[in-house]
Amino acid sequence: MKFSGFLNVSRLDSGEWEYRLGDKSHRDYSLKNLEFIVRMHGLKWGVLDEKLARQSLKEDELVETGFLNVYIKKDYNGEKWCYRGSSIQSKDLNILEKKVEKERLEWKVTDSELAEKSLKRNSDNFKRKKVGIRDR
Repeated sequence: MKFSGFLNVSRLDSGEWEYRLGDKSHRDYSLKNLEFIVRMHGLKWGVLDEKLARQSLKEDELVETGFLNVYIKKDYNGEKWCYRGSSIQSKDLNILEKKVEKERLEWKVTDSELAEKSLKRNSDNFKRKKVGIRDR
């Protein structure tokens, strides 16, 4: 479990964010969605640590791919699609899906708009690489 910087919110080992207040508990993979759920239930949402909250929001952006447990990891070689809770990763989202299914893990679209954007991003990444290779 990891502290988020938000009041009563922590990140679970599963990758979900959890808001816990007494016997009330709400979970979601997106901080934005969790904030909406918490406020809808009339519960207080606040920031305890600005720096940590900003860091959590930045992490949360990487989770918003539209696919369950899929996030983007950036490093000096570019971007990789990763499956939370495993060592499965790939530079190609379609290959990641095959690897996840081969391991009999759940592959699920959680947000169709975000999933479409992720697939376009995946396609655009390969188009840019091909152009770069031809220019050399």
